[in-house]
Amino acid sequence: MEVVRRSNAEIEKELGTVAYFIRRKRKERGVTQEILAKESGVGLAFLKRLEGGDENLHMAKVLQVLRHLNADLFPKEYQ
Repeated sequence: MEVVRRSNAEIEKELGTVAYFIRRKRKERGVTQEILAKESGVGLAFLKRLEGGDENLHMAKVLQVLRHLNADLFPKEYQ
């Protein structure tokens, strides 16, 4: 598999997309950040950073929130 090099701008854009996706899914469900944080087992401060597009987050926790929203970070072909 070829390693793809991406610029910081590309990475930031993707992080922003994940942040937007999570925020949108949360709002579609009609829950607050507090509720989503509690139900998905992460702290409120972490969720706020996640939705804000912080690039220095623990991937395991990001995946934990995505799983709670019944969403996957990776395309099915890579699972």
